Amino acid sequence: MSKFASEEAERLTGLLEKELELYEQIHKLTKTQTGLLDKDDIDAFNSSLDKRAELIEKIKGLHQESEPLMQSYVSFSKDGKNADGKIDELQKQIKKLIENCAKLNDENISSMKEKTEEHTKKIDEQRAKGKTIGGYAQSVPNTPEVFDKKT
Repeated sequence: MSKFASEEAERLTGLLEKELELYEQIHKLTKTQTGLLDKDDIDAFNSSLDKRAELIEKIKGLHQESEPLMQSYVSFSKDGKNADGKIDELQKQIKKLIENCAKLNDENISSMKEKTEEHTKKIDEQRAKGKTIGGYAQSVPNTPEVFDKKT
């Protein structure tokens, strides 16, 4: 079994700290998205989705870098005797943030679906009004004789 060197532990800890920071930014952004949906600020909401995608790409890059170190750490600390409390704590914090983000995101998706349904109903109502007005305009002749004729 290979020894998990202190340099590896420091490197993994640093990568996990950066990853945690990015997940905290995603969590904050997801909370902000909730407010943007409440305000119907779709442009700002779409912009926040772009920012979130950028953060996710950064996390993917960090994860690729930390994955070999994490595998080494896991095999080194299988028996639990050699586990690093800081690394384990960072993993727990990241997991909790991911769960919180997923929950908020699900709520935002539900909210977005409700708003989409509301807007679709409004559009359908406007279309129905337009058809009624159009039908009325077609049924009434628009000639001067109809309006000028004295009865």
